[in-house]
Amino acid sequence: MPAELQKNIKKFRTKKKLTLEKLAQKAGCSKAYISQVEKGVTAPSVSMLGKLAKGLDVQVADLFRGKDVSDGKECCLRKADRRKIEYPDGKTTSQLLTSEIFLKKMQPLISTIKPGGASDLSEKITHIPGSEEFVFVLKGEVEFEINAHQIKLREGDTLYFNGDIPHHWVNSSNKIAKVLFVFTPPIW
Repeated sequence: MPAELQKNIKKFRTKKKLTLEKLAQKAGCSKAYISQVEKGVTAPSVSMLGKLAKGLDVQVADLFRGKDVSDGKECCLRKADRRKIEYPDGKTTSQLLTSEIFLKKMQPLISTIKPGGASDLSEKITHIPGSEEFVFVLKGEVEFEINAHQIKLREGDTLYFNGDIPHHWVNSSNKIAKVLFVFTPPIW
């Protein structure tokens, strides 16, 4: 887990005057778990990152960059300047394709998913009510489960669905997949 992530979680928690116990209640976990995350003993899952961000009233990307305000002047993001998010399973890396996403109405990112890489093995993802998600498979194959409905996407296929519906994705093939995700509103 990136050291900046653990520091930023603690920084936001103390800035917002939240105790470990209060943040744990908001995120639906134990205060011992929050303490372990802040100390770098354990890495939160993708869905837990979302819950922690919601409990801290910030975007997930803010947990990685450590700030939650901006002047919003940036509009061009060079490839070398993209923020990268490494998933805890070590099989998925996402690149944020915009900066200052919390000022935007949508959020695009590209994920490179190694064989066996998944959104979260412990639970399905649900985003805020009214959110939407668009998926475009640039390379390889990815399987989605949306409300217990299985959908296998191959190169060139797209998918559009309400983000608040429980969902999960996995690369069950033996090849790397590259996927463009677009969320509205931004979730990372």
